[in-house]
Amino acid sequence: MNNVRKAYEKPYFLPIVTLILGLVLGLVVLGWWLWPVEWVDAAPSQLQNEYKRDYLCMVIDSYVRNHDEDLVDKRLAAIGDDAEAYVNMLTPELCKFTSAEEIASFKALKFTTSAATSITPSATTLTEQATELANEQTDNSKKSSFVKVLLWIAGILVVGGGAFYILVKRGKVNLNKQNSQKRVAHKGFADDTPVTTEVDQTNQEPALAQFMTTYRLGDDLYDDSFSIDSPAGEFLGECGVGITETIGVGDPKKVSALEVWLFDKNDIQTITKVLMSAHAFNDAATRQRLAAKGETILVESGQRFVMETATLQLEARIVDMVYARDALPENSHFSRLTLEISVWNKM
Repeated sequence: MNNVRKAYEKPYFLPIVTLILGLVLGLVVLGWWLWPVEWVDAAPSQLQNEYKRDYLCMVIDSYVRNHDEDLVDKRLAAIGDDAEAYVNMLTPELCKFTSAEEIASFKALKFTTSAATSITPSATTLTEQATELANEQTDNSKKSSFVKVLLWIAGILVVGGGAFYILVKRGKVNLNKQNSQKRVAHKGFADDTPVTTEVDQTNQEPALAQFMTTYRLGDDLYDDSFSIDSPAGEFLGECGVGITETIGVGDPKKVSALEVWLFDKNDIQTITKVLMSAHAFNDAATRQRLAAKGETILVESGQRFVMETATLQLEARIVDMVYARDALPENSHFSRLTLEISVWNKM
């Protein structure tokens, strides 16, 4: 679970996942399944070379039998400017139902070149014409493929850029790496809430990371965690705050204690401190039971406490604390609790 949480907190995790999902949805689901590319009503000029020759064989066969000048002109125009070059390639072997005389007569009638030249074009000329036509089709195909690739890249950039923008707005990605500080705004916490820059007198260097987190009554799934990285981006550890004790029954949960934890990758254990309401702290049985999780602390506004591991030192400050008022005992559970967390390399 910790490994998944660590991966999720990495700034590049969500952009990569978003990119992969965008590719799968765009290419596989939309491109190949829902809206695959379908070619319909293609013009004769878009056919491959051998099919163009077959088409012209049918044009000549139809003209020999019907002598419809307008119809044959429209069909030749559909082939394009290369119609004459393709007609010059035709032979009785290619046009099984048309004789050499009929092909020669058609060439002499429809094209300005002489019949003799049209009937026996040189092999070199035919090869050059076919090569030019093939090259032209290849160029058109490459242009079409290039346009498609550009469209895919543009789509990916839009999706990736949107995801990055959302991460920056949510505080998951910190653009100010030079200060090596992070600020994470918890659910509903005002974006303009200032993060204190106070530093413990024992810590002369800037903090590796600073976080602000708030629990509010009704946030039954409250469980905030933050990654601790070096200025170079190396993962050093993790810290967080979560619900550890409730009182009473029914929804929403009445939280009477929160736990603050610190994980150091260079240490063998995760240390924990338990922040307790006055009612829970003064109850000997509850206090003794929660003491098994870590040092118990009576919550008071402005209170500070320190947690240390092998290489990290965490200082937490209770910025704000308000008890809920209801039918339960006085000062038994929190309506709101805001905690500021700063982490340094241990001196």
